[in-house]
Amino acid sequence: MRYFLISGLALATLCTQLPAQTLYRCGNEYRDTPCPNGIALDARDPRTPAQSAQADKQTAKDSALARQLEKSRLQSEAIAAKRMQAQSRWEAAQQQKRAADAKAAERAQQAQDAVVLKPLKKQREDVFTVRNPKPPKNAASAASPKSP
Repeated sequence: MRYFLISGLALATLCTQLPAQTLYRCGNEYRDTPCPNGIALDARDPRTPAQSAQADKQTAKDSALARQLEKSRLQSEAIAAKRMQAQSRWEAAQQQKRAADAKAAERAQQAQDAVVLKPLKKQREDVFTVRNPKPPKNAASAASPKSP
């Protein structure tokens, strides 16, 4: 970048010191050789040396400002790139976390589905059951009647 700037300034300085060359306007184009019905033009710089120096100073200021703005832009782009990388890493971590949570939930669901529960015994309240008394264990107690 500096090379082009320096060479451009050197070329501009060199061109201002060269004697002006006569140009010819031939219709809609310009030539350095005469042509039929061509109009000769004066190609010298009409500015004074002070105006040329002022323009050169302004050009130098503009190029310094351009370099400063470019440096600022590059810094901003570097910061933005770092933020984008951090954001993408965070999003990747969040996606991995969601995937792990989904796998854990799926495993828990599979484990819950694998447990076989016994069906509950149906209790019917409207059924009445009658049972006979149990017979006595002794034969002697069975032979003697109970007296009141």
